[in-house]
Parts: sequence; structure tokens; C-alpha cells
Amino acid sequence: MEDKVVALKDYENMVGANLDSEVLRSNGIQCFIGNEQVVELYPMFKDIDDGLKIYVFEKDYDKAQALLADYHSGDAQ
Repeated sequence: MEDKVVALKDYENMVGANLDSEVLRSNGIQCFIGNEQVVELYPMFKDIDDGLKIYVFEKDYDKAQALLADYHSGDAQ
């Protein structure tokens, strides 16, 4: 049985996407950033097509959401 890959979160820029992907990877969640090369070369394309997103396996979706919510809750302090 194959694991389905699902979009986790949309991003405005590569900085946020890279930061979140490192948080996920350091907690054992495999992920990748979709459209990374296109958006880096042509930033105006972030609003076209799928834009900039982090993808995870469906089985890790809830854990990934919780990890990022917990991580970013410290941003407000």
C-alpha cells in the first residue's frame, strides 16, 4: 500500500517553507517543498498554479500540523 502525499501548508516565501521543513525533518517527518525551484527563480509564480507548499505523507499530517502549531506558538511570545 502506498502512502498518499498531501499538502500541509502554503507559503509566501522560501524562508518560511525552509524553516518549517527543517522543524518537520528534525522531528522525523519526511516532507518536501513543492515548486521550490520555480519560485526561487521566478518569485512572481508563487501565486500561479499550486504556489509554494510543503507536502507530507497523509499518515503524518496531523502530527506535522501539531508540531508546526506548537513551534509557531512561540513566535507570538
